[in-house]
Amino acid sequence: MYISKDYRAKGFGRKTFEKIKQIARFYKKHSIRLTVNKYNINTIKAYEKWNFHQVDTVVTDIGNGFVMDDYIMEYRFEYE
Repeated sequence: MYISKDYRAKGFGRKTFEKIKQIARFYKKHSIRLTVNKYNINTIKAYEKWNFHQVDTVVTDIGNGFVMDDYIMEYRFEYE
């Protein structure tokens, strides 16, 4: 998910995440995973605030000598 700079800090990311959580719960999923650039500090802090935790790192070759250097972050559901 990418939110254009003009629309950040207006609650769109949080609302979208809440909807994704609803869908994941409906399908009884145990987690939500995402990738985030290791140097995107503000976004990482937002995900951590939403209870995501870093579970892995990945470097993905996207061609022409470029790579994506990301953390894999996970939000876990607690079911009874």
